[in-house]
Amino acid sequence: MAQSAISQHIAALSAIPSQPTAAEQAPATVHPFPVLKPGNRLVPALIGTSKSAHTAWIPCPTWCVERHHEVPTTLEDITHTSASEDVGISSFLRQDGSLLMYAMLQADPAASDPRLRQAHIGIETDGMPDYHTPEMAEAFADDLILFAHRLKALARTARVHNEALEGGVA
Repeated sequence: MAQSAISQHIAALSAIPSQPTAAEQAPATVHPFPVLKPGNRLVPALIGTSKSAHTAWIPCPTWCVERHHEVPTTLEDITHTSASEDVGISSFLRQDGSLLMYAMLQADPAASDPRLRQAHIGIETDGMPDYHTPEMAEAFADDLILFAHRLKALARTARVHNEALEGGVA
């Protein structure tokens, strides 16, 4: 009797139509999620105004330190910025402190200039930064290295001159 009951169930199950697979069921307009490009991650961004904002997940470079989820903004105003590298230039006569030069990676995905949409280097000494392609930044760094070597030579010359003055030789 047990076998006849099982065979009845098997016969009943075989009469039930099978479910279509996901591939058979999906309409042609369904697209897979976009794949993040290497060096990016998804982060939350607050899109809207202070009265009405919503969280959207946006691709963000791994070097970006901006907190896109803290202040509401429009999607086209989102920019990416790295931590800055800086150097202070002080003077014993400067009353207002030292001049600060800093550099950071930046990208503005909605910029009209395609060079600003790509990762670039902003270097600022006072006011608005100057923007550099990676090649321009490397050339500038080479100039700074040469400048630093020449500055060290000037410092050595000044030290020798001062030591000569202190020793009574003019």
